Amino acid sequence: MESISYLCEILDLIYLVLAIFILSYFLLIFRKIRGRTLPIWASMMFGATLSLATFSITPMDAFGAIDFRVLSFLFGMLVITAGFEKSGLIEYTVLRLLKRAKSIDRVLFYLIFGSGLLSAFLLNDTIALLLTPLAISMGSKLGLGNPRSLLMPLAFGVTTGSVFTPVGNPQNLLVALGSGIPRPFFQFIAYLLIPTIISLFAVYFLSKLFFKKELEGKEPFQETKKSLPKPESAISDPDLARLSLGILVALLASFAIVEIFPSLQNLGINLYTLAFTFGIILLLLTPRRLFLILGVNWGVLIFFAGMFVLMRTVWDSGIGPALLSHLPTPDRSMKIQANGAIILNSVLMSQILSNVPFVQLYTYEMSALAFTGSYAVPWLALAAGSTLAGNLTLLGAVSNVIIVDSAESRNTKAFTFFEFFKYGSIVTIVTCLIYFGFLALF
Repeated sequence: MESISYLCEILDLIYLVLAIFILSYFLLIFRKIRGRTLPIWASMMFGATLSLATFSITPMDAFGAIDFRVLSFLFGMLVITAGFEKSGLIEYTVLRLLKRAKSIDRVLFYLIFGSGLLSAFLLNDTIALLLTPLAISMGSKLGLGNPRSLLMPLAFGVTTGSVFTPVGNPQNLLVALGSGIPRPFFQFIAYLLIPTIISLFAVYFLSKLFFKKELEGKEPFQETKKSLPKPESAISDPDLARLSLGILVALLASFAIVEIFPSLQNLGINLYTLAFTFGIILLLLTPRRLFLILGVNWGVLIFFAGMFVLMRTVWDSGIGPALLSHLPTPDRSMKIQANGAIILNSVLMSQILSNVPFVQLYTYEMSALAFTGSYAVPWLALAAGSTLAGNLTLLGAVSNVIIVDSAESRNTKAFTFFEFFKYGSIVTIVTCLIYFGFLALF
């Protein structure tokens, strides 16, 4: 009788956690309640709070589930990004590219590669937030018929470009920290830079094919360029712009030094401590520190704190392992099979969980299968697959939702779920094959 009672308790817990999980993702997908749109972070915080309120996880376990390494890294990067945004550096960069462009095709090229490379070093979610209004404005100035002809390539570029560094997106950071890879920056770039560049070219040519008619402006491109303001006019705070740029360069140089001398990690000098430290340095050096603090996207930090608690609850309840048991299991002794299974699992499950929560769950699975930091390539396959999953559907990546939300807040219709899937499915297949083929060489 006691064993039956215990089993009933376990089943009750599983059903309860499953209900919390479904409700949380229902809020993430359908965020409009009585005409009001809930912020993205509200879904995860709702799930975390409900998990604690129903005793599905203890306060101690919930606190232990929060990865403060990730939060400290994100805080530092968000501070630096706020410096770029508030000083006008992002808009300056876009206007410079537009001025250099000789055709709308070149604008599309700059948008995809520019957003991709910026995302690799300043977080893709933030670049999506910053560049969406600029892409809309760009499309309006160029007289394009439909904003999706720039907004969808922007989404593809932001996602694809963020693959090749451990700081390009949150799921990559989770991989870098959870895998135990000793030199994550070097490993990411060494294995993923070339397929990323090839994939960005693929995104460019596919976007030209998809939106050929829509990219025809109403007037000659050179005439449109004349109406653009001078790039220098975008810089609202030159001192903050110089300081933010200098801090970012110093941070990237510090990342390189740690990669060259990995023994420094034994002293506590690593990706997250450096990002946090340089973010604090920027706040200390600028007289506009309060302005920057208010400009930080705190919702991102709240989202991740809630996500860590909810995903640990799902894993500890047994739902996580049961869910993953229905997926192909990567085999350490078969490199090609392992990479293929990981990429496939990442693309499929990220549509259900979104890529960041999926990676948080899958790191538990990878560790259980004894994939350690010495198995770098499978972990990089996880980073690539979970990131490229964002090109398949709107729910595959938070950055897609950010672009749609940002456009709608400006009374602009970006693209529908089915429109994105129509083109994104082709982009996802092509880019996944590029990465899979390249990783199969190692």
